[in-house]
Amino acid sequence: MVNQAFLTKMFDVEQDISIYQGGADNACGALGAGITDSTRQLVSIGTSGVVLSSEEEDDYMNDGSVHYFNHCVSGQNYVMGVTLSAGYSLQWLKKMLGDDQTFGEFMQEAETSPLGAKGLLYTPFLLGERTPYNDAEIRGSFIGLDANTNAADMKRAVIEGITFSLNESIEIMRKNGKNISRIVSIGGGAGNRQWLQMQADIFDAEIMTRTEEQGPAFGAAMIAAVGEQWFEDFSVVTEEWIDYKETFSPNNENKVQYKKLFELYREVYEKTQGLTSKLLEFK
Repeated sequence: MVNQAFLTKMFDVEQDISIYQGGADNACGALGAGITDSTRQLVSIGTSGVVLSSEEEDDYMNDGSVHYFNHCVSGQNYVMGVTLSAGYSLQWLKKMLGDDQTFGEFMQEAETSPLGAKGLLYTPFLLGERTPYNDAEIRGSFIGLDANTNAADMKRAVIEGITFSLNESIEIMRKNGKNISRIVSIGGGAGNRQWLQMQADIFDAEIMTRTEEQGPAFGAAMIAAVGEQWFEDFSVVTEEWIDYKETFSPNNENKVQYKKLFELYREVYEKTQGLTSKLLEFK
């Protein structure tokens, strides 16, 4: 039984607690991955997927194709694209297939399917899509199913489709002048070497992983560390606290094949948007 006198004494003690302005989850995740300027970008693949880049241009005009927010790094902003059903697509497929494998085993089977999943494309619009369509009504699809399609092909197609969707955000940023050549990958998508290489090939960029990934909480700790004046600024704490583990470079042959597939992927939205809108009548 808790001693009431002890509790009263404990809560009567006055303590000085420092409070510092924090940041949104993705902003803190980016800071914790070392994204404090435009030399590196962030890709985070969890239930949803995020592509994030620092934006230092004072006259940046957002056309609405990506999100534009204040960074938790003082004086900076960032642009961000979002795929609503990233890892969620994998969870959905795993459930649909009645697959009781671990996610590690699930991903290993996808490796048995070749690049392009034997002509199968998947669009991850299970919950609509944010970037670049801002369309709550669009729904996902498999295009290219045939009698030879197997579970491994479907798994591979889903992983490729998620990555193609994230690449749409990267392409928008590149068209707006971003030089995207080094990307830090965090979240579930950073836990599989095949997927990391796929990101390098589809994004046509070096993919870096963290030695120790703690997510947004690590960025929040960095904010507190700078607030307590343990470090002069975020560039110093980034240098001291953040290390990178591996780098995956694009495979030139795969890069060419994925560029063709990405162009086909982008056609799927245009050619199915009207159909999926009409199907809402039957929901």
